[in-house]
Amino acid sequence: MEHQDQVSGLRAQLEEITNTLDAKTAECEGLQALIEERSAEKEERRTKKVEEFQSLKDLVQRIVDETEAAKAIAAEERERNAEKPGIDVVLEKLQEQNAEQKTVLQDMASGWLKESERLHTETLETVKATANVQVPFNVQEYLNQFSLALANEVRMLLGEVGKLREEKRNLQYELGCLMCMRSKYGPGGEFDPDWKPVVPPYVPGDGGPPPPGGGPPPPGGPLPPEPVIPPAKPAWRNVHPPQPPKLSKRQRRQQREAEEAAAAAGPSGGPENRTMSWATWQRE
Repeated sequence: MEHQDQVSGLRAQLEEITNTLDAKTAECEGLQALIEERSAEKEERRTKKVEEFQSLKDLVQRIVDETEAAKAIAAEERERNAEKPGIDVVLEKLQEQNAEQKTVLQDMASGWLKESERLHTETLETVKATANVQVPFNVQEYLNQFSLALANEVRMLLGEVGKLREEKRNLQYELGCLMCMRSKYGPGGEFDPDWKPVVPPYVPGDGGPPPPGGGPPPPGGPLPPEPVIPPAKPAWRNVHPPQPPKLSKRQRRQQREAEEAAAAAGPSGGPENRTMSWATWQRE
């Protein structure tokens, strides 16, 4: 029994040791996997760093190469510019060109001016030479003929205007007489000064308009005073004839020229043509 108990105890201890070894083995495997994973990450980071360093190195080398190339190009540009003239020389040449162009323009302007004067002189001489060959043109004679032709038209228009004015005055006189007669024979005029309208007595049931007092007079009471009707004003009014319109300087000058032309032409017919200006019209 004791031997079996010892064997059972040993077996239990061996099982515990085996389980512990399995756990440690699994733990070691996990640590080994973790270590390998970390090593892989470190290797990957190291590779990335190497690649980035290499790309940075390439970039720096490219910048250095470009700088060297730019230096070489600048040196070549300086060598080429050393052979070219400076800014002072260029300014002097531009000033010389400007002076030459100004001189050329002045010469051209003076030449054109002389040529224009010469052509103008030749044109005037040609016109003067040909004017003596042509038939002389009498402007005053044509103006006199035109004035004589225009005088008849002006005389006719002035006659029509005078006729219209006389008709207007006659109509105004007749209207004034009619209005004066109406004022004399009308209500309150000279021949009937006490006239007033006849108002029939007011009856409430006949449907007529009520009297001006506001209602029928009270029975048995005194009659209201009759309203005083002022006499009608006569219809005669002073009629002022319209003033002739003001003429401008040009119109007055034309009218004066027409009158002078008509006076110079003299009487050309019967009494129907003997008219005067509208502004100088006077009653005979």
